[in-house]
Amino acid sequence: MIYKAGLYMRLSKDDGQRESSGIESQRFLLRDFAKRENIEIIDEYVDDGYSGTRYDRPAFERMLSDIENKKINTVIVKDLSRLGRNYIVTGELTEIYFPEHFVRLISINDGYDSNLGNDDMAPFRHVVNEMYARDISRKIRSALYAKMKEGQYIGSFAPYGYKKSKKNKNVLVIDTVAAEVVKKIFQMKADGYTTKEIAKKLNDEKTLVPLDYRNALLGKEISRLSWTQSGVCKILRNQIYLGHTLQGKSIKPSIKSNKVCSRERTRWIIVENTHEAIVSQELFDLVNHMKNK
Repeated sequence: MIYKAGLYMRLSKDDGQRESSGIESQRFLLRDFAKRENIEIIDEYVDDGYSGTRYDRPAFERMLSDIENKKINTVIVKDLSRLGRNYIVTGELTEIYFPEHFVRLISINDGYDSNLGNDDMAPFRHVVNEMYARDISRKIRSALYAKMKEGQYIGSFAPYGYKKSKKNKNVLVIDTVAAEVVKKIFQMKADGYTTKEIAKKLNDEKTLVPLDYRNALLGKEISRLSWTQSGVCKILRNQIYLGHTLQGKSIKPSIKSNKVCSRERTRWIIVENTHEAIVSQELFDLVNHMKNK
């Protein structure tokens, strides 16, 4: 039988604009092994910056597609944890999916070759890999919660009206352009405008909505979305503009789940006076005691 291999590489840590050095070491190991074993390399599949608890990785899915289309019949990895760290899903791959598709699996560091049937410990390795993922997840979550309780901002993007400090990405500083829009929204509401009228005014003035504004700053294409009543209300209710940091509003119930669940307000982490306010407490209280219509 002619073995046509796909080399699969994965690394959780993203290394910016270039491929992570860990990917390069995996590539060298896999290519060297294939060369020594006279196995033809058909393609390489690289997921750089993807967690092993996720299986919707682009290169991983492309590899499965190539297996379905019989482009490759051998998969070579550095170790079994490269395939994933969920022992149930990875176990189904190694014990059911690959055998049913007549795919030879080679895990170099584990000394595993499915053609030899030489590793009864593989299922236990899957369990250990998942335990490792859970431990890492707990440590990351613990570190993030510690930062939240210190008032450090850990969001991927700064809230509209702010930007991340160049000196410290966990500190918010005012974005003067967007902050003026926020002030205008609060003042118009205080002057008696309805949220519908405020949204119309912003649209008439061609003011970019928060998402389009952020994309414009990043040099991305903007969609020219419209301001809505709900969008205006969201700004009017956000205590971030008082200089307070509100985080921990949602949580993933499990490392195996991509679902994000809202937490009870009593469990939010609120730290006051962490950054410069855009509106005063008096103005905030005034507009939030008015009927948002």
